[in-house]
This record gives sequence, structure tokens and C-alpha cells, in this order.
Amino acid sequence: MWTKDNYRRIFLDMHLADWNDAFLSRLDPKHNVEIIKAAGAQNIVVKAKPHTGLCYWPASIGRMHRGLKGRDYVGEMIDLCHENQISVIVYYSEVFDNWAYENHPSWRTVYADGLNSKEKGHFFFRKGRYGVLCVNNPAYRAYVMDNLRELCTRYSFEGMFLDMPFWPEVCYCDSCKEKYRQATGREMPKIADWKDPAWLEFQFLRENWMKEFLEESVATVKGVNPDITIEFNSATAMFNWQFGASEYAMRASDYVGGDYYGSILQESFACKYYKNVSRTLPFCYITSRCDPDLIQHTTTKTAEEFLQHGVIALVHNGAFSICDSMNPDGTICDQAYAGPIREAFAQSRVYEPYVTGALQSSVQIWFATHAKFSMVNQGKHVLEQPMDNDTFVEGKLKLAGILRENHIPFDVIGNNSLSNLDLRQPLVISEVHHIRDEEMEAIEAFLQAGGTVYLSGAVGHPRLYQLLEAEDHGLTAHTVTYMEPTEAGRDIFAGFDAHNPMTVNMPQRRLSFRGAHQVLATLTLPYTLQDDGQFSAIHSDPPGEHTDWPSLVRKAVGKGQVIWAAAGIEKLRPQMSRNVVCRLIRSLCQELPYEAEAPSYVEVVSWKKDGKVYLAALNEQETTPIDMVHGVSIRLPYPVRAAALVGDDRPVTVEAGADGARLLLPPFRVAAVVEVEPQA
Repeated sequence: MWTKDNYRRIFLDMHLADWNDAFLSRLDPKHNVEIIKAAGAQNIVVKAKPHTGLCYWPASIGRMHRGLKGRDYVGEMIDLCHENQISVIVYYSEVFDNWAYENHPSWRTVYADGLNSKEKGHFFFRKGRYGVLCVNNPAYRAYVMDNLRELCTRYSFEGMFLDMPFWPEVCYCDSCKEKYRQATGREMPKIADWKDPAWLEFQFLRENWMKEFLEESVATVKGVNPDITIEFNSATAMFNWQFGASEYAMRASDYVGGDYYGSILQESFACKYYKNVSRTLPFCYITSRCDPDLIQHTTTKTAEEFLQHGVIALVHNGAFSICDSMNPDGTICDQAYAGPIREAFAQSRVYEPYVTGALQSSVQIWFATHAKFSMVNQGKHVLEQPMDNDTFVEGKLKLAGILRENHIPFDVIGNNSLSNLDLRQPLVISEVHHIRDEEMEAIEAFLQAGGTVYLSGAVGHPRLYQLLEAEDHGLTAHTVTYMEPTEAGRDIFAGFDAHNPMTVNMPQRRLSFRGAHQVLATLTLPYTLQDDGQFSAIHSDPPGEHTDWPSLVRKAVGKGQVIWAAAGIEKLRPQMSRNVVCRLIRSLCQELPYEAEAPSYVEVVSWKKDGKVYLAALNEQETTPIDMVHGVSIRLPYPVRAAALVGDDRPVTVEAGADGARLLLPPFRVAAVVEVEPQA
């Protein structure tokens, strides 16, 4: 497949209007391809249909961008790229299409308040700019398939990027209503009741409808040319449930890709997840040339920032694509390609021959993309549900931060990995409120075989209650609570005691247990409720009522065990509390494949390949300028024959010991990759 060893990519973005004669008046594809090639790119994403819906090829359906004056931009770019040994991904915007929105009002999404996308604002986009269409409308689907078929028939290229496969809000258009009525015989619900099987079925149907649309898109493309790879924008895996986007839709793509504009920790998390859910590797991590995102049109990231993004993706077996917004006149930022992009690509390519191995980890974090909700707004109308609610990912991401800062190697897995869990690694299920039957079967098999599960807050399946021999008594009325360590939990809760229990700034779930179990902490409540006007201390809610309700429990299940926390304590901010979570998770791990002494923002990622071990020390500092890192050492639990830096002549000091070896790395700014040859 063309994607093999194709790691350096440019996502040439051009969602341009055509009301001004200056727009695209300076477009020079030959110049753009030449400067992008000189920067070291191996692939260019060529826009065919952007969010405006204005085609960049002579389409038989729809309307061309007026600024092209009939010029076949897509065909010209494909020819130029291939002449320069650059592969091509053709971009097509699904769902977001302003031309179709204006010309076919019946295709529009209709939200629960009866409004369309241009009539209201959204955390994801500005009011009045984006026309959003519904994939359940048969005429719109036919229009999309005709466009895709025409592109694949007219041109020869390597891949397609299908963007925006989601609903920004729940759609109640006539097509959705009819499709739901045919499936269930009922009217579409508008109350988000996650305890109601009918609502859960509705959400499953929405995810499945999007999956069916994407599968039809794939079949259309591959029906013309089966060698064209398909990549959907899967970034919405980390967006709220309203988008109807889940891992199930990703399985229709050849490899997974998506654009992100968040933290470096988010990138590390997303890359681990993508590595595990992508059908083939490399996956593709996309972020902007602009700093920090596409909205800042004229600001360019530094070479160190580009290298940081690129190397993190690369060591997880991923490609890195820089999304660069074209200027309305058709020009691009030449100095960015001649400067920081070229510099970053030149440095990252040094590491490319050494990746694609099997990554090592000690903890498995499950990211359940179909359960992207919390119970905060349970039972409320869909219009009362927050649109930027990220509580479903918060605990998982913050746990990743705790593990990173304590140098405990971790992985992020999807539903597809549950049937192949590693018994040596604890499985983290952080506040997953709904576990489907097939997922529960895999989790139970893991436990019965001797696996360990850390389960926080929600108990997402009736079978879990049975395995825990537990009965649910609901959440505390208090929104500030405490965990008081027992004698058995004293070491984990070091620094906390009965007089000073650990603050948990959220309600706790109350479970009563039958059968043998070990209580590591109990629930303590403040003297008063938080909002009843009475208080014990005016600024805070100190602990006052000690209870016997368990807050942290260890329960044997089969040959394995479940450690259940009554709240998502991995979300707590104080360092003392983070230390508790670290000690708890570390106590569940077997011997780590390596241990590092390094600043908290340095992550060490390791993989095995061709009989050697590779260790990448990554500076994941969130602020710029990126500082030099000094004094990093890595201990390996086995003797080492040799160790050397990849692409760097400076020596790695190896200190042999009775229990293995210790590697001392020279200072580095963004990354240091060490190739280790273990002794036979």
C-alpha cells in the first residue's frame, strides 16, 4: 500500500468563498508543489470539494469555484504531484456543503428546536458560516456518491480523505424521523435518558446510520478503483455523543486519521488510540501550521513544535500531516515551508527507518467511544445537553497525564482490543456509563483468566454488579466528599488519614458489597450539604461525618480482581491526590519494561523491532520556547550489549548493574531516540 513509509504529509486546506474576484487569482499549483516538495513532504492532500461546496474540478454535479475560471485544479495538482513523486489524497467534504445547503433546503439537518445549522451558533463553528446536511436524506446521499464516483473515474490518485462524517447536533429532519420510525415503530425521542433502553438504542442507531453512510462511500470509491485508500476524519472520536461518531464507523476506513488542536498530552493519547484501532499503519495525525489552530491564519509554529508533533506521531507508528490554510488569493506561506516545516521534516525523517515495532506498555486505558456521556444532565431535553461536554474523556486523559509524569508506560485501546487484552497489564475503565454486552463478555473473560480491572465511578453493565456482588444505592447528595483510608489502604493514601481524608470534589457512588472484599477507603462527608445555606467553615466544606460506605474496594473475580473507586479520582487536580492514583495504579502493574528518571513532561515510548529495543524520550512540554532537557536516565531490567542514539553521534552512557542496566542520555530539546541491543 502507498502509505508504507509515507510519514511526512501536507494537508493543503482551502475552504474559500468566490464572491471576490481576487479569490484564487494568484493560484500557482506548480509553485506550491515545488515548495512543498522542497520542504520534504511525501504526500499532499488536494481539495476537491471544501465546506463551501464549490468544486475545484469541472464537476458535472454542483458548481465550480468561480475563481478557477474553469481551470481543473484537482487534475493539475494530481499531475504535478505525481511528476514530483508525491502521492495524492483527494479531499471531499461530506455533510458540510454550503452550495448544497443553499440549493437543496430539504437536505438540511434540522435540530430539536427546528433550526438549521446556519441559523444558530455552535461551539464547533461560527453562526451563519456552515451549511450542514443530513446523511439520511436519500437525495443528498445520491449527490455525494455521484461526486465520489466522478472523481474516482476522472482521476488517478492514491487516497481519499472524507471529512466531517458527523452530526453537530441530534438531527430531527424528516429523513431521520422516517428512518427511526421504520427501525422502531416509534417517534424520535428528545429526552436524553441514558437509563432508558429506547434512548440507548436511538444513540446506537445514529452511530450505525453514520457507519452505513461511510460504508456506502467506501463501496462507491472502491467500486471504481479498489486500490484507493479511504481515510475518514476520526477526530470526532473525542467529541461529545451528539456527533454520532464512534469507533464502529472507523472500521470502514483503511487507516485512521484526524485533526487535533489540543495539548501535546492529547496528541500522545490520540496516537496510542489510533495505533490500536487503525486497520493498517501508519495512521495519520493532523494538526495545523498555524499556532495554535487554523483560526490564527497568519501565525506559524516553530520548527521545534512541528518536530514535537511529528516525532510523537512517528514513534506510535503514525504519519504526521500539517494542515495549512491557503490564502484566499491562492498563495501559501512560502516561508513556513522553506523554514520551520523543512527543518522539522529533515529531523524527523532520521527516525523513520526505526519505527513500526511492537510498543511496550504496562497499563491499558479503554476509550469507549460509544459511551461519551456522563450522568450530569441525565433525563434532560437534548437542547439542555452541553455541546462541549468532555467529561467522558477527562478522566482518561488526566490518568494518562499521571502515568506520563510518573513514567509508567501506558496504552490506549479501543473496543476492538477488548478480546485480546494483555493479562499482565491492568485494564482501566474510567467512568464508562454504558458497556455493551459483547464488551462485557470480553471484560469478564479477562477477569476470569486472571486480569486486573481498575473501575472508577460508574458500573456500566448489570453483569459487573453481579461479579462485584454489589448493590447500587445512588450518588451522594454532597458534591464535595472525602475518601478516608483504612489500614489496608494506608500506603496507597500516604499523607491522608482519618483526620485528613482525601478531598474528592465530586459526588461518590454508594455500593454495598456481599461476599469477600477488601475495603481500602471509606466515604466521609462534610458536616453540611453544599447548597443548604448552613456551613461549618465559610470557605470550604471540611470532613465531619465518617461513614462505613466503601470508597475504594478490592474484589476478587475469578482468577483476577476488580479495584473499584466510588468516583473518578483520576480527575483530581492536587498533587497529593495524583500521587494516590499513581501508587494505586503502580501497585496493579507487574514489572515495568523500563523505568525513567526525567522531568514530568518527558514521556518515554518504547518498542521492539528486529531483535532490538528502541526508547524515545519525548519532550512533551506544553509551552514555548521548548527548553533543553537534561539528566534523563532509563533503567532496563536486563543487561545491555550496546546502546546508541539514532541520528546523533553523541554517546549514551551505559551503567551495568546486578539487576540490569542504566542508560544516561545526553541533553536534548525535542526528542532522543536510543537503539538498544540487549545481551543474548
